[in-house]
Amino acid sequence: MYIYKTKIKLYHTDAANMIFYSNLFNLAYECYEEFLENSNFSVSKIINDGKFLIPVVHAEADYIKPMRLGDKIEIQMALNSAGKSSYKLDYDFYNAVMEKVAHAKTIHVLVGIGDYKPAKIPEKFLECLKKLNK
Repeated sequence: MYIYKTKIKLYHTDAANMIFYSNLFNLAYECYEEFLENSNFSVSKIINDGKFLIPVVHAEADYIKPMRLGDKIEIQMALNSAGKSSYKLDYDFYNAVMEKVAHAKTIHVLVGIGDYKPAKIPEKFLECLKKLNK
């Protein structure tokens, strides 16, 4: 599991002072991107190496309690499963008193740069992902 702490900023919210639904995915991606950066697989390194890309092909979320401007949140990211060319990540969002406020899932597929066909997850990258096991 990887833990990312942040707070809800004005641009995350809507006119009702609650997180705008799509911004939950922005926060989840910030957590994912920081995990990769700290694992020596930064997004810019992956893109610049030019061997593969990792688009998100599915995303879903459940909103349990409101998240409002200034709320401190903790995101716990874990590997749900990994196959030959894809993996699923789970994100649990908690408020300052550790109440679960949201849950999100993303599915990522490695694809070749030139042909965009599914590509095998490199062993070192798979090892990195397995550090996220629950």
